[in-house]
Amino acid sequence: MSPDCNCGEETYNIILFLVPIFGIVFGTTLLFFLFYWWHKQRIEIIRSNLYKPEKFDLRLYSFFLGLLLTFTGLSISIVFILVLGRSLALLGGLIPFGIGLGLLTFYKTTR
Repeated sequence: MSPDCNCGEETYNIILFLVPIFGIVFGTTLLFFLFYWWHKQRIEIIRSNLYKPEKFDLRLYSFFLGLLLTFTGLSISIVFILVLGRSLALLGGLIPFGIGLGLLTFYKTTR
């Protein structure tokens, strides 16, 4: 080994690059088996005639998602205005704000 070789830093860089790779591989594997077991469970429930379809209320879902997006977009917009002023970063808050308002409008106009 040469005296100018900094092997500790090389080891650090290798570990720094490997940690996200292992995290992505193990996380993807975990999600795959989670969905696979969930699918197998559903198939067995259907085979045993115990399956009851779940009712999905689109109107209520749009209301809660609209509230969440509206207030998240509003708070992000206010922070961007205070920190950066008028800039293109403001779109990061205005887009969820607009989508949230659209979902709340859908909730209001249905029924």
